[in-house]
Amino acid sequence: MRRDQRVKQMSNTEQQQSKTTMILGEVASEGLARGRALLCDCAKQAVVPRRQIAESDILAELARFDEAVTAVEQTLHEVQSSVTKALGKKEADIFEAQILMLRDVELRLAVREVCTSQKINVEAAIEQAIQRLVGVFEKVDDPYLRERAADLHEVRKRLMDHFAQQSPPVIPSDPQGCVLVTSELFSFAVAQLEGRGVRGLIVEQGGLTAHATILARAMGIPMLVRVPHATGQIAAGDLVIIDALAGRAFINPGSDILAAYDRLEMDLQAHQSALQHSVDQPAVTRDGVAVNLSANVGQTGDAVAAERVKANGAGLYRTEFAFFAQDHFPSEDEQYRFYRATAEHLRPATTVIRVLDIGSDKPLAYFPLPSEPNPVLGRRGVRLLLAHRDILRTQLRAILRLSATHPVSILLPMICGLEEVRAVKAVVEAVKSELAREGQSFNSSIPVGAMIETPAAAILVSQLIDEVDFLSVGSNDLVQYILAADRLGGDLDSSYEPLHPAVVRTLATLANATRTKGKAISVCGEIASDPAFTALLLGLGFRNLSVTPGRLLEIKHTIRSMEVTTAEALSTQALALSTTAEIRALVQADWNLRRPVVSPELRSATHLNVTHDKSSQRFEINIDDKTVAYLSYASQNGNTVFEHTYVLEEMRGKGIAAQLVRAALTEARHLKWRIVPQCSYVAGFIHRNPEFLELVVPSEDNPLRAQIKPVSSSHLQPSEKIKQ
Repeated sequence: MRRDQRVKQMSNTEQQQSKTTMILGEVASEGLARGRALLCDCAKQAVVPRRQIAESDILAELARFDEAVTAVEQTLHEVQSSVTKALGKKEADIFEAQILMLRDVELRLAVREVCTSQKINVEAAIEQAIQRLVGVFEKVDDPYLRERAADLHEVRKRLMDHFAQQSPPVIPSDPQGCVLVTSELFSFAVAQLEGRGVRGLIVEQGGLTAHATILARAMGIPMLVRVPHATGQIAAGDLVIIDALAGRAFINPGSDILAAYDRLEMDLQAHQSALQHSVDQPAVTRDGVAVNLSANVGQTGDAVAAERVKANGAGLYRTEFAFFAQDHFPSEDEQYRFYRATAEHLRPATTVIRVLDIGSDKPLAYFPLPSEPNPVLGRRGVRLLLAHRDILRTQLRAILRLSATHPVSILLPMICGLEEVRAVKAVVEAVKSELAREGQSFNSSIPVGAMIETPAAAILVSQLIDEVDFLSVGSNDLVQYILAADRLGGDLDSSYEPLHPAVVRTLATLANATRTKGKAISVCGEIASDPAFTALLLGLGFRNLSVTPGRLLEIKHTIRSMEVTTAEALSTQALALSTTAEIRALVQADWNLRRPVVSPELRSATHLNVTHDKSSQRFEINIDDKTVAYLSYASQNGNTVFEHTYVLEEMRGKGIAAQLVRAALTEARHLKWRIVPQCSYVAGFIHRNPEFLELVVPSEDNPLRAQIKPVSSSHLQPSEKIKQ
């Protein structure tokens, strides 16, 4: 039997109460946004001319290429400078990748080869050469190479715009209050949004770690990416709600959806207000376990932000900014002033100062380093400092002088073994002797710690802890090196996964080793700033977290709303699992139960059609001929048992299960079924929507009905709400 003969398409009146359309995507930058749609062809491509040239014209064409590279590089430097002033150097460094790509020898040789061999103009040669390189990069699994492909696309566009003598597409002149909708979004377009009042972004393509996404996140603009056919479904002027908590957007929402999001916005505002009121409250769990919450800082402005939320010092002070902001190596006195300005805002709490962590992967303009085939695995961090001890000694002198008046510690990056720790400690002692001879004051017992960022350091943790006063887990690099996966890869399927079993077990080993030795250990990577990971980290035994100042109150709220005994049970379960997917599902389910603000389960139906496949006995939601959710059932003793609700992992949290179950129950009423909600999600849905209670088999025949009582959802506590 053909599928279209055995599948009933449920009618609009059964599953749709309005003309509202919901579209789905990936959350790239969290938040809520509401505004009129503004469609923008932000990735409009210039027409690439193609013409044959004489051999005598080849050199002239290649000269045009060189001139274009110089002009585009100058423009990129200007954008980079502008973003540095508005957002900071970290975000501006995004454009460095494109500058390096312009200078890339491989690209230059490819353009020269195509232009010379085919005798075609340089525009066509660039187009062909870049497409060839992109094709190679996009076929490989390595996330770093895929990110290079994205950079190539943007470089190509900038070059073509230059040849066409047109400026890159700009954001429309008055985007204030709008939701910007586009097929693709490049980083230079996002850079134009700063201060222009754009409320949200919907992008058909894009990635979670793409450069445009990183900029939008830094600006605090809610953003959805990978939204299929968005520009075809949304018209200019449509009212759009972006729910970048659940990964969905609503086009021309009806009054019920507007009201639901009015409530959600109020909930968010109330939650933000509650967070502000928690500034003076201690970071203590409900069962009385104290957690030390410090801040990650990179410059004085970060320290001011940390001071506002009353962080307990700085668990990680990245000193690189003091060096990158100069055109020369800062002197001892200059460094002393930098570090003092930061520590002043945080005392009497401790500022943990990490010594300079640079290398050929993040070089200083005034300190050229030889090129390395793989700079991330090359001479960086402590390796580089031990090779240039004059740089290390100057920095240590500044830190030790500061220790006379401010509580500071020294942190060593990229440690791989005992030899490196002992070598740096020897330099510390030598500098102390110098200062003592000069009559300079310092803390002779200044604590020295080591970062755990490499598998070698993790394996040697029991020996390292005897050599230092404390440890700090740099989870970003640690995950990258354990899994041999680039955390900056732009692909959704990147192998970089903090919840990989190997990572979770390594974290458990680190926490256990330091607890046994009676030494402190903190986590300062991105997972420390993500409240979804907080319970797992506490359960594994961590009691010190260093987080970005902007997330500190959120992490504190999470700590204050949980019990360590529950967290320990969660970590025990996680350590017993053997796959990333299982651990991720466990941690996400736990977070769904405790998260303070949740997107609403909407009664209003959307364009997602629910089909009833009677042959296979299940209700389905299909997108692009792919089943993304289903509810299976079986007939039993004249009743219909709703057995199992399934939603594709990447589609969870978008309200799909609620739509599916509502449509299935509506169809069950139409067919006069008597149901047994064996599936816990269906039972919970009926619990919150008692209008369907009449369908449930009476309690004398079905003990489950006794558990399903008509309770108003407004009276449910957060822990009782069933979330997807």
